[in-house]
Amino acid sequence: MIFVLGATGKVGRHLVPALLDAGAPVRALTRDPARARIDPRAEVVRGDLGTSDLPALLAGADRVFVLSQGHNADREAATAQAAAQAGVTHLVKLSTTGVHFGQKDPITLAHAEAEQAVREAGPAWTILRPGTFMDNRFAWVGSIREENAVYVPDTDPPSALIHARDIAAVAALVLTTSGHEGATYELTGGEALTTEQQVAILSEAIGRPLKYVEESESAAKERLVRRYGWPAKAVDGLFALKRESAPHERVVFDTVERLLGGPPLTFAAWARENASAYHHQE
Repeated sequence: MIFVLGATGKVGRHLVPALLDAGAPVRALTRDPARARIDPRAEVVRGDLGTSDLPALLAGADRVFVLSQGHNADREAATAQAAAQAGVTHLVKLSTTGVHFGQKDPITLAHAEAEQAVREAGPAWTILRPGTFMDNRFAWVGSIREENAVYVPDTDPPSALIHARDIAAVAALVLTTSGHEGATYELTGGEALTTEQQVAILSEAIGRPLKYVEESESAAKERLVRRYGWPAKAVDGLFALKRESAPHERVVFDTVERLLGGPPLTFAAWARENASAYHHQE
């Protein structure tokens, strides 16, 4: 039995069906099963890492996909320890390439701490470290719908964006086959694209021209907080991560192709899949 945390998240929503398609039994954790829309072939359990009885949730599981909302190191450490006590044999932790590059922003440091807890818990482990998700470009939906424009901080670097489905495919492989114990895998897409290139690709996919607007970091923060209601702390954390990761975003790792036997999914493919999200709402 494979126990999946974050089953409704960016990676989890692709991982659960991938595991089921591979013939693996899956138990998926969610705080609200009625709203979760998890693949009906999975066993869905209600729970929260902060308050639930972890040993009970983990009973009968032999492999666990470790991911907490907000990347909470304490909760992931508690999960790893409870998994060890429950007899789990393999932990697969979703981390970030920032740990590989030694970044010191709060998000990366929390992942590094959780990685260490997973390594020390006792069961075999595998660490997956993806770079920037293509799904992050959903942050552009509001301005594209309203203004046919994308506002980008002038410090944005070229980025080797990765499709969440490729991360899920690697996770499914690691969780269902042997030989990955003790491995740490950095995961990116196959090419680094400037933000302007990304906007051009998205423009083609949705079928209308988009204006590309560079702005200062302070202007970007003000827009996200005032117009879109982001918490200021979350925006500060995002920009701290972006400043730290800027020199590394363009680095391309060949891990996805090595493990899956084919090239990573492209941003153009992602844009075509998600074009409808950017259409004007009547």
